[in-house]
Amino acid sequence: MNARQKAKKLKKKINTLKSDNDLMREIIADSPAMQELYDVYSKPKFVTHTTMHFDEYLSRRSLPPDRPYDVEIIEATKRVIINDLFKIIAENITCEIDDESANPTITARIFIGTEQGEE
Repeated sequence: MNARQKAKKLKKKINTLKSDNDLMREIIADSPAMQELYDVYSKPKFVTHTTMHFDEYLSRRSLPPDRPYDVEIIEATKRVIINDLFKIIAENITCEIDDESANPTITARIFIGTEQGEE
């Protein structure tokens, strides 16, 4: 296939895509929600991929040898371990207050990981 034929075939594909796009626009013309959805799905999203380094945080406590399976002791120890981890990661937690809606909310968010180049 020579260059002229390739260009002609490409032009035909482009015209078909434009025709399909116009048809879809006519179908959803009366619905703004559908138009918005169509725009979201048809426009490309640009994503940047980076290598991340994740840190593991660990807390360990011993259980008493005479009652290692006591439910109360296990629950108390879990609370202590969770509190230990919270102290370590608390500085990485961000809180945002959203008071624009009818019911104000507080959102907490945590990301623990750094780009590979950071130290």
